Amino acid sequence: MIRRLFFPGLLNTGPVCDRLLAVRDGFVNLYVLHGPDGIVCIDAGWRPAGVTLGFETLGLDTRDVSAIFLTHGHWDHARCLRLYPNAEVFVGEHEDVSSLARWRNPTQSLVALRDGQIVTAAGLTVRSIRTPGHTPGSVSYLVGERLLFVGDTLRLRGGEIFPFYAIFNSDGEAIVRSIHRLGRINAIECLLTAHSGITSDLAGAFRRWRGPMHQERDHS
Repeated sequence: MIRRLFFPGLLNTGPVCDRLLAVRDGFVNLYVLHGPDGIVCIDAGWRPAGVTLGFETLGLDTRDVSAIFLTHGHWDHARCLRLYPNAEVFVGEHEDVSSLARWRNPTQSLVALRDGQIVTAAGLTVRSIRTPGHTPGSVSYLVGERLLFVGDTLRLRGGEIFPFYAIFNSDGEAIVRSIHRLGRINAIECLLTAHSGITSDLAGAFRRWRGPMHQERDHS
């Protein structure tokens, strides 16, 4: 009941689109991308048993993941880092990474990404976009210049974008600015959230966010 009320649109474990899969871990989705040279994940998940089962369902092994891109450091996105012993871990340079030490293998390298920095992982190009508000260091990732992973910067309801629930955000004004910034990115084919599904109708989703910036209020 709570999951349906607060986190509608969660994806089931399985294919999403070409080379992209989702793993449903309770009330959060993490995403798995097949690159030309390996596997990349957006976020790491929070329940080891749930993530392991999800990977087994997909016929994959977490040990084959070469890179994890964390949207932020909250436990439901980063707690399962140890399941990926061979993965390099990427995170926004302004994120508080102190909590990651207890979840990360000492052998996993931790790379802090600057705003706008582009890296290549498993043959995929990944651009970091600083989107503070949920946490001060939250980032979104644009993969291949067509797939936009936003973590908890926003949520979808009825195909429209709203800020993530205010009770969980560190700065409501910053999250509004972040959503407006994402709305200015062109040629996105799909927007993917961590808790409320995905959309390919970017024009409809961002319709309230592409004009002059003002404080958007959620009347849900």
